[in-house]
Amino acid sequence: MSRGGDQKSPAIDDDKLVTASVELNQLKCELKEALDRQAATGEILRVISSSPKSAQPVFDTIVRTGLTLFPDATISIALQINDEVQVAAIAGPDPADVEAWRARFPAPVKRNTMHGFVILDGRIVDVPDVAGAPGQFSEGAKNNFLASGYRAVTMMPISMDDAAVGVLAVLRKTTGQLTAEQFALLQTFTDQANIAIDNTRLVNDMRQTNEVLATVSDQLAKYIPPQLYQSIIAGEQRAAIEARRKKLTVFFSDIVGFTEITDQLEAEELTSLLNEYLSEMSQIAQAHDAYFDKFIGDAMMFYFGDPVSGGVREDATACVRMAIEMQRRLARLQAGWREQGLIDRPFQARIGINTGYCTVGNFGSNDRMDYTIIGGEVNLAARLEENADAGGILLSAETYSLVKDWLAVEEREAITVKGYAKPIRTFAVKGIYRDQAGQGRLIHRENEGFSLTLDPARLNPESKAEVVGALRSILSDLEK
Repeated sequence: MSRGGDQKSPAIDDDKLVTASVELNQLKCELKEALDRQAATGEILRVISSSPKSAQPVFDTIVRTGLTLFPDATISIALQINDEVQVAAIAGPDPADVEAWRARFPAPVKRNTMHGFVILDGRIVDVPDVAGAPGQFSEGAKNNFLASGYRAVTMMPISMDDAAVGVLAVLRKTTGQLTAEQFALLQTFTDQANIAIDNTRLVNDMRQTNEVLATVSDQLAKYIPPQLYQSIIAGEQRAAIEARRKKLTVFFSDIVGFTEITDQLEAEELTSLLNEYLSEMSQIAQAHDAYFDKFIGDAMMFYFGDPVSGGVREDATACVRMAIEMQRRLARLQAGWREQGLIDRPFQARIGINTGYCTVGNFGSNDRMDYTIIGGEVNLAARLEENADAGGILLSAETYSLVKDWLAVEEREAITVKGYAKPIRTFAVKGIYRDQAGQGRLIHRENEGFSLTLDPARLNPESKAEVVGALRSILSDLEK
């Protein structure tokens, strides 16, 4: 028995091998096309997400990436602008062909043209052989497509709000229909163009809305106090009838003899002068973080301590410093108006300032309300203003107690105010110690834990001797 023998290998079927090779190549081509389609649509989606303000980058990307899938075609996007079709983006393998096709735009929007038909009827045009184009397109096919060397064309509508506004066109130099995959890809391109247009319109609408809101907001900000405006914008202030008690420093001012001034000036001159005065005072108030309560003709009302407070003492300090700066600024304004011949009599303001507990919040109805303050302390500030000197500032005892370390005052006669059992002590502002010391009118020294102010002009020989004795006693105590 033979242990083995020669055995022939099975014959390889050459036809099957060829068939397998062809199928493999076909699968490779299909896979590449699928990957190219995925890459193209992915690139377009990326551009859509990064270019919400304009559809143009999306259009440019569609025609550019389209060339990877339709390498021998010219791809264009055209939009209806009024009564014309204008090219928005175009790409092709031959620059000369691209420019020749671009030169055929703008074109009229007519139903007997392919572009016009797609836009007006919102339907797809697919002509595999331009030479055999339907009758309504025959003249345009001959003069435009065939004359440019294109033998087949497919056009799809680009839409906005379900109405066609443009056309995506694929122009080919050879006859034949697109494959189902190519047709579906074009449909995807048009869908992405639609998204780009919708996004652009949405962004533009939002921008226009924001511009309108910004304009309205800027206008509203001129009618309501900045602090209240910011609180409303930040959602911190509710439009509800509610109030609370807070310790505030309240400021009132008006122009002395304003009625006589109005009789002296023409209406236009009075308006200009008053607006300049109120504008200058408002800028000073804003610089000191005052809350604008109201303008009443020539009168102004501000307060400190709500909605933001730096502390009761700090609020009173800011208010008094604001008042001093206002009086100084008004003196300069008055000098300028006199030089211009606008006024021939003093233009001076009286200012009253008080500190105390007030009721602050929204007052009015559910439909119309005002954020303001009420209470006896508000009325007292108004009475102080009425009793102030022309060009002067009159403080209540409460306010003076908070600023006496740095403010020179002169006590005036007490005033009687309804709702107060005793007369109210008042103090007229004479200046800031440091300023007066620099001018030689006062002796003022201060440091941490130490403050000394002397007004030599008010000391008689007897009181001067008492001061000298007190200072020597203090010095002796410090030296122990």
